[in-house]
Parts: sequence; structure tokens; C-alpha cells
Amino acid sequence: MLQIPSLAPFKDAKALYQAVLEEVKSLKLNPKDEIDVNLFKDLFCVGLSSKKIEAALWPCIERTTYDGHRITEETFEPEKAREDYVAVCMEVGKANIAPFAKNLMQQYSHILPMLHKDLA
Repeated sequence: MLQIPSLAPFKDAKALYQAVLEEVKSLKLNPKDEIDVNLFKDLFCVGLSSKKIEAALWPCIERTTYDGHRITEETFEPEKAREDYVAVCMEVGKANIAPFAKNLMQQYSHILPMLHKDLA
């Protein structure tokens, strides 16, 4: 079982954050469109198929334990452990990216109404 992910060193967490941003910026989002299952599917597919994100995620994953042992690529060789691979990626990613995004909405909240007005 996955233990609470350890926060990776700043440089590793920042590399992950930047890789995710680089990949997600290619998604074409229209603010007039309803948020639906397709948005989540696209985010999920981009995140799990990107070699850049995977390369940046591994240094963060390796700081985490699974069943009481540090995670390595061998950790997910057993079929039962593979069931948890995506959950591990999501939890480690969330733990390491969230601190960078925490104040973004707060800092830029005054800009959002202007953007919505221009798009209307």
C-alpha cells in the first residue's frame, strides 16, 4: 500500500510541475465549453502517456514507499502492484505539484473576470 508521498526536493518537484504544464498547454480548452468527461479523459491521457512527465515523475516517486519499501521500477512488476501504479502516479504528482499551484488562483483571481468578459 502507498504511504503518503514524501515531498521531493524543489528541483525535482519543479521539473515535474514544468513537464506537466508543458504537456497540458497543448490541450485546446474553450471556456465556453462545458466541463465534461472528455476534459478529464484528455487530462488523464496526456498525463499518463507523456514520456516527459514520466521522466520528471520518477525522481519524485522514488522518494515514496509502497508496502514499506522505497519504490523502484521493479516495485510494479507483480500484477497486483500494477493495479496501484496509476494511483501512485496521481498521488505523488498531486503532492509535488500542489504547492506550486496553491496561491495561483488567489494571485490571479482579479484577471479571470476580465478574461471571461473578453470571451463573452
